[in-house]
Amino acid sequence: MKARRAGMGAFLLLLLLLLLAAGAVACATAPKPKPQMTSDKTPSEEANDPDAAAAAWGGGDGDGGTTLGEGGLAASGGSLMKGDEEGAKALLAQFVAADANHVALTRSLRPTTNDYKALFDAATAPKIESGQSKDWASGKAAVRPKQGQTEVKLVGATGAELAAWTGGAKEFPAGYKKIGKHLVPTVTFFRFKFVEPGKDTGTAYDGLAFVNGHWVISIPPYLALEGKGSGIDEAPAADEPAKPAGKKPKGKKKKK
Repeated sequence: MKARRAGMGAFLLLLLLLLLAAGAVACATAPKPKPQMTSDKTPSEEANDPDAAAAAWGGGDGDGGTTLGEGGLAASGGSLMKGDEEGAKALLAQFVAADANHVALTRSLRPTTNDYKALFDAATAPKIESGQSKDWASGKAAVRPKQGQTEVKLVGATGAELAAWTGGAKEFPAGYKKIGKHLVPTVTFFRFKFVEPGKDTGTAYDGLAFVNGHWVISIPPYLALEGKGSGIDEAPAADEPAKPAGKKPKGKKKKK
């Protein structure tokens, strides 16, 4: 009787060892589960997302250095990503650099459809986008200082200030009076000019703004509403004071 029990115990022990060995083999050969994607978009959706593509140029290299994206615009520390005067100066400093690629830098500032909607009211945004699309598509659009213009001067005004013609609005072209009511009131628009050291006049541009996390430019929006494009692919006029028209000299009356 004792011998039978001992035999049964040995059999159960052997069976338990076999089951444990089989489990260990199964665990060793089983494939590891694949990690899930953290994004809720497929790679193709991310690649075709215009807002994501427009924001991609602004990413820094993580250590306070600078990176130059495909569009040509570099991020320098955190200054460039500030939508204020400091950020605007950091951005425009790249345009006066000796090795600046003005076409690439300007192309990086092209607004997306969502950017136009963030700048102008719903009725006006598509009109301005359409009016400026030809100039952007030309591939020649360039914000460009002239030779020797290595300094930048700028002034900002919100959409509300431009509509009321207060604050820094008076430094902007008069055309902004017409379009002021169509601007988003809370957005700050910048007018800037490239000047030679020690001078106040130079090559002027306007319509620079920070929306949707990046810088864009619409030059100048009131021309697009008038069907005159943007003028961004043409050489800008110097920011010189207009000369008053002189009177024509009167001829001497002949004596009879």
